[in-house]
Amino acid sequence: MRTVVVIPTYWGRKRENFFQEGDIVYDHPTPIDMDGTLSRMLESMKILNKKDFKLVILVCPTTKEIERQAEAKVKKIVREVNLDVETYVFTKKILRKIKKFGRKTALKENILSLLNLEGYANVRNMCLLASQILNADISIFLDDDEVIENPDFIDIAQEFIGKRVYGETVYAVAGYYLNKYGNYYDDVSMEPWMTYWNRFGSKSKAFDKIIGCEPRLKHTPFAFGGAMIIHKNLYQIVPFDPYVARGEDIDYLINAKMFGFNFFLDNKLNVKHLPPPKTHPVWKRTREDIYRFVYERAKINSQYEVSNMRMVSAKDFYPYPGEFLTNELEDKVFKTNLLLALEYLSKGNVEACQESIKNIYLSVYEAIPKKDPFTAYRRIQKDWEKLIDFTLEHKGELRKIVEDANLFKMDLSFDEKHYEKIDLNEKKEILKRMKEFKDFNDAELEKIVQMSSIKAYKQDEYIFKEGEEDSSFYIVIRGRLRIVKYNERNEEIVLADLCSGGFLGETAIVNERHQVNAIASEFVELLFIEQKDLDLLIKEDANLGNKLLFIFLEKLSKKLDKTNRLFQKNYILGSSSLSDMG
Repeated sequence: MRTVVVIPTYWGRKRENFFQEGDIVYDHPTPIDMDGTLSRMLESMKILNKKDFKLVILVCPTTKEIERQAEAKVKKIVREVNLDVETYVFTKKILRKIKKFGRKTALKENILSLLNLEGYANVRNMCLLASQILNADISIFLDDDEVIENPDFIDIAQEFIGKRVYGETVYAVAGYYLNKYGNYYDDVSMEPWMTYWNRFGSKSKAFDKIIGCEPRLKHTPFAFGGAMIIHKNLYQIVPFDPYVARGEDIDYLINAKMFGFNFFLDNKLNVKHLPPPKTHPVWKRTREDIYRFVYERAKINSQYEVSNMRMVSAKDFYPYPGEFLTNELEDKVFKTNLLLALEYLSKGNVEACQESIKNIYLSVYEAIPKKDPFTAYRRIQKDWEKLIDFTLEHKGELRKIVEDANLFKMDLSFDEKHYEKIDLNEKKEILKRMKEFKDFNDAELEKIVQMSSIKAYKQDEYIFKEGEEDSSFYIVIRGRLRIVKYNERNEEIVLADLCSGGFLGETAIVNERHQVNAIASEFVELLFIEQKDLDLLIKEDANLGNKLLFIFLEKLSKKLDKTNRLFQKNYILGSSSLSDMG
């Protein structure tokens, strides 16, 4: 399963002049003259047992003035940590190249407007877009202020995604955060002004119900943006809503549910969340919560019947965030900000008192969306699907653009004559290391290598294409390749992944025209034998020739058996799905 891990990292101006009017507002961007938390996160990833993924780091500056500095800073951090994972540093510069190419291909401006690295929801959409361009089956979201403590994190993240559980396929898995004390509660203390705005108490109830109880995997009404696994079947259809300024993770869960996708929480999947101290005052953070809850409630209340969508209600998201999406929201806002204003006043902070009272006004006159948010989101969703279609149609060109962001791409220039000069002993040692040839003596191996050749292929280069005539047998010496078919959208359907020691081309025994495509997933070296040479070997040395042929036939038999079992499984699942639909 091709996996992309995505980490956005947020950067601001220098400490002494950290914020200016017009800068993009994030919770705690790192001043450009400080190191921040990204290095700590990347260092923690070294414990992972499984590193078979591509890593994308999105650089999100608060102002255009520090774009180059932020890019240079992030690249320096990545190189110093040296995680030993293929890493892409995705920047606004890369995004501008994609937009420029989009305009050349007559992509409409409303679709191009989705290519945006400003604001949380837009950043999350670019996480999805980067995953799509890199051909990911699943996208794993992490944040730069987290730490991974479980070496099996990737295995746990991949365990259920794309599989059927409890009668439905899992396309979205939520993990959860551990605080500095190692538990899943928010690290806050209740204060008097929270009496009617008990967001943390509501979250605690939800956490105890979903995280703290069995079974391990269950439907969840909440999700965390920095611990989220999304399958391509979901992210190719459902985007984040750019009109949501905060709480884009839970809003995405709501959107997914509207399109028939449930989020499951895995209570074994967690990361430690160690954010820097909050710098914004309480009245401002409360204002941001007001805007998000008013908007999400308006989206739910403005729903109407649409084919292939389902109606959701606040009760579907109880206890959190559902308790903040009902008609009681105005009362909560009024009482909470009144208490907060009195608390500020008692401390002599008149300005903060006034801002708290202003929250009540804004909740009634400014926070309520001017346009129907449900219809607005449906337009965004349609444009998102067109953007996905664009990436599928131009995947080669877009991949070349994104490869400019690859910090660890290999120098894939190689001299074909080098492979022609590889001596017989080197080839023989290659075969000796493979278990399939353990029963062959030196003389037999020498005859085999005399009729074999070695070829190398660059990443994403075709070994062979569907419909091509080819009667060669291939053995993977180094690297990985994938066997794929294409659907009507020109999207890869991966049938198999092969790594060192893998065999392909056995179907040449029964059909010299390829029925599938073989593509190098990374730099790959193959030893190959042409069938005409195998036929000649059988004539000259029947025992050895048939011994070698038997290996290829055995591999072919196993593949056919696996294909048959997969077909039967899909047939049974398909039949049960049809009967469920009734």
